[in-house]
Amino acid sequence: MLAPLSFPTKVERNGRYPAPRVAIVSDPLVQRGGAERVVETIAAAYPDAPIFAVLYSPQTGPASIASRVVPSWLQNVSGAARRHRMFLPFYPSAVESFDLRAFDVIISSHHSLAKGVLRSANQVHICYCHSPMRALWERTHEEIGSLPKIGRPAARALFSHLRSWDYATAARVDQYIANSRITQLRIAKHYGRESKVISPPIDVERFTPGGEVGDYYLVASRMVPYKRIDIAIEATRLLGRRLIVTGNPPKGGDFPAHVEFAGVVDDPRLVALMRGARALIYPQLEDFGMAPLEMNACGRPVVAYGAGGALETVVDGTTGILVPEQSAPAFAAALERFEATSFDPKVLRAHAETFAAPIFTDRIKWVVERAYAELIDDRATRRLSVVNSRPE
Repeated sequence: MLAPLSFPTKVERNGRYPAPRVAIVSDPLVQRGGAERVVETIAAAYPDAPIFAVLYSPQTGPASIASRVVPSWLQNVSGAARRHRMFLPFYPSAVESFDLRAFDVIISSHHSLAKGVLRSANQVHICYCHSPMRALWERTHEEIGSLPKIGRPAARALFSHLRSWDYATAARVDQYIANSRITQLRIAKHYGRESKVISPPIDVERFTPGGEVGDYYLVASRMVPYKRIDIAIEATRLLGRRLIVTGNPPKGGDFPAHVEFAGVVDDPRLVALMRGARALIYPQLEDFGMAPLEMNACGRPVVAYGAGGALETVVDGTTGILVPEQSAPAFAAALERFEATSFDPKVLRAHAETFAAPIFTDRIKWVVERAYAELIDDRATRRLSVVNSRPE
């Protein structure tokens, strides 16, 4: 678990400085996942700040900030938001096209290339890093290996180019915030920069206990390979347990009878599914992972792969079960252990509340206030230096 951080319990504006003009920058906002919830929380903390996004989808992106989003030129390309992964080669140009000269503080939400925005010496750039882009630094061979052979040479060349750009633009950030210790390690390894850890915000007002517990296990994640939904399907098959998976099944997929796909679920439906599940099955390796804590906020436990961010959010035997191996037999054994263990919903809820959104907001504001004060003091020092250097 994370050690306590040395943040103040309450953040107040320093009256010596004017309020900073803040801009928020994001990678594509085309779905409703953890990174998007972070952007929404930062946006709520700075209600006057525009949100510059590489791409935005009003249909599938976060609706609460729609009126504040300023998309890049890439938005004008037909179908770009819907097929955003195909346009990765253009992200650097899109990010660098944002004109942020009117702002004092830039807060970027980065998991692809958002931190590459251009800024001057009279601005401070704070990057909330969900992870250095995994395809470039952590999963390059897996990503390229998943492509048709004919496209792999071009992909290698593209990744090499983007990796060089990503490393070079790491210097454009003044202060890194990591969402977890594993991300903190990756920032140090790949960018050569130090960072402070601030866990993502959990909406404990929306995710709340209630209702009866059903007979099913739950998987709540996007249908992408690294989420390892196949492990959850096979583990529950081995034990003859019912499994509900949020989202739609991949086209052409043949799934066993014990698996039910819930389709695209809205927030109320997701909360209802979490409240009614025996446990959330979480077989993926994540940088942090907000879903286990959202599940705990609903008073329900988690069975999670014991690596990465789960080590910072799941207390083995208290808020869930940590699985030592990313395999179906290991998860089946963990489910049997889970079914022989009792969990206190009040303890689960109290654990989630230590990651509540107001705590995140206070810590982000503390970092912004400190960085902005240093910027103002630096400006004053430079002006004084110029005055003192003038000839008598």
